[in-house]
Amino acid sequence: MIALVMAGGRGTRLGGVCKPMLEVCGEPMIARIISAVRSFVECIVLAISGWTRRCLEDLCRDPLVECIETSGRGYVEDLATMLSSLRKPLLVLPSDTPLLREEHIETLLLEAQRAERACVVTLEGPRGPVGISLFRCEGGSWASIRIDDPLLVNVNTVGDLELVERLCIEGSRG
Repeated sequence: MIALVMAGGRGTRLGGVCKPMLEVCGEPMIARIISAVRSFVECIVLAISGWTRRCLEDLCRDPLVECIETSGRGYVEDLATMLSSLRKPLLVLPSDTPLLREEHIETLLLEAQRAERACVVTLEGPRGPVGISLFRCEGGSWASIRIDDPLLVNVNTVGDLELVERLCIEGSRG
């Protein structure tokens, strides 16, 4: 199985920073994503753009990681391009769910086996979909798996970033 990490956004809601490299718990968000999926996949493809190429170039040197530059026109367009060019099954993740854990991926994969007829199985956290999906085929039905873990947070705003930092600190105490 391949993991596709979408890492080409402009980070405009965070002031135009290279969002995948923002540190959470003392580590870049994208490094935390790669760590969470590494044991489940044979390779990791980073969908980067002209906006993120330079800040992610060190990750592109990892032998397990392949970087593919997309148009950068938008998440939906870039995802569609990548879905049409990569083989299935394909585990798709955003680069901004920094508190993702291996057990979240394991739960998604186990629950996806139960939803065997669904071509796409997506993961939802307490705040709704988090952008993590398993694509098994083109078209067809869709299933959602809900995990009520407060750690499943997308970082899109300064408030989200503050929340995941707070959760990280609280997690290290407990």
